[in-house]
Amino acid sequence: MDRKQRILFLCDASDVEEVEDSFAGQSAYELSIETTEKILSFGVREYLYQTVERINHHPEIYDGVVGTHDSSAVFAAIIAEKTGKRFASVQSIICCQNKYLCRRIQRACIPGHTPDFCLALDYLRNPDRLRAPFFIKPVRANISFGTHRIETPQQLEFYIGSESMDIARFNQYYLEAIGSYSEHYNAINMATCNSFLCEDLIEGNQVTVDGYIFEGEVTCFGVTKAVFHPQTNSFSHHEFPYELSAGLHSAITSALSRLIPETGLNNSFFNVELRIDETAETFKIIEVNSRIAFQFARTIEAVTGISPLYMLCDVAVGRRPALTPKTEHLFNYCYNFELHRFSDAKILQTPTKSVFDEIALKYPEVRIRNLIHENVNLSDFKHNPESFRYCILDVPGNSREEIMSKYEDVTALLSYKFATPDKNRRSGESAGQPAEQIIGRGYELNFQPGVEAGERKQL
Repeated sequence: MDRKQRILFLCDASDVEEVEDSFAGQSAYELSIETTEKILSFGVREYLYQTVERINHHPEIYDGVVGTHDSSAVFAAIIAEKTGKRFASVQSIICCQNKYLCRRIQRACIPGHTPDFCLALDYLRNPDRLRAPFFIKPVRANISFGTHRIETPQQLEFYIGSESMDIARFNQYYLEAIGSYSEHYNAINMATCNSFLCEDLIEGNQVTVDGYIFEGEVTCFGVTKAVFHPQTNSFSHHEFPYELSAGLHSAITSALSRLIPETGLNNSFFNVELRIDETAETFKIIEVNSRIAFQFARTIEAVTGISPLYMLCDVAVGRRPALTPKTEHLFNYCYNFELHRFSDAKILQTPTKSVFDEIALKYPEVRIRNLIHENVNLSDFKHNPESFRYCILDVPGNSREEIMSKYEDVTALLSYKFATPDKNRRSGESAGQPAEQIIGRGYELNFQPGVEAGERKQL
């Protein structure tokens, strides 16, 4: 019997339970899970140097390496490139994560699907470059932090002054990682990654297309629709699957088959966010991400029986993903909900162990990821400009009515409690390295610096 292939699997601490659940009972892969939080605590440069040296001295310890988020994808790309493993190249990761560089590639490759754009300082030098109102985001955007609708140059100047320091602080790990090896230097990336990008507003429904590129061949395997809270830029939930017309689906897959190779990506997952006009069957690109859409992995698996995380490892070891269900799927739909508050608050209560046990017994198919802890403010966690996300739910069902009934019951059981925010804490002040609870099928992961990702307790 062939041995399991060994994968160095880099992800966030809050992903570990979902990763382990996805690989339980299979015979193909053995994972060594490392968390971004552990790497940051250890020191990015030192972790990369030691890991690369260890693999080069003992190449048999891993058959592949993968990363699931922007941070872990950067680490995985560097490790793979320095050890001869399969993953996206570092330069292709840079070309996708730097949204200005990516827009330039889009404009050259698929100009009709690319909004007008420019760097913020270029706009301030010549405000005629874009017509107000327009949209801004950090060149290295993340969970909508630093995104704003801009009406005047003065507004743009205000956000540059108030948020540039936070952007630079967030990008510190990224610059340290790519600066660890001189061949990864990219002058435009270094000059722009702490800047803002201005671009035309894009109308239409927002969807995410998930796919991978294997040996230069692009495959798209899922479309998820985003639903926003009314009059906001904050997600209410995401619906999978979402059916596009044959014409629009063909146009999107054709454009992505040209675009993805132009970014330099190969042997990698990707997800592309789009705004679509379904009547005119047209679309424009919001952004290209050089990684799996981890938040939708369970969403897709609940409906299709296909595990995107399993497929991620297939690509890493040189197997073409089969796109055949590994389990019999049970549900017609799955909605991925995001719980938000639209004002800051002090966190008085998060769900208890008994609550999670009750939900797991009643709805074993539901996945819950708590993102906060008690006795700090919501603003102490990274958030977008208009709301504070505190929980993510995956709720499968065979009809919208069934899903919404489960959702309302589960959210009532969760019993979060909030109060007036603590004014003694500065908004945005770090909440430190608290334990994160990841709930699903009766498990809770407590992450703390220096604790191995696999050390969890069964409840």
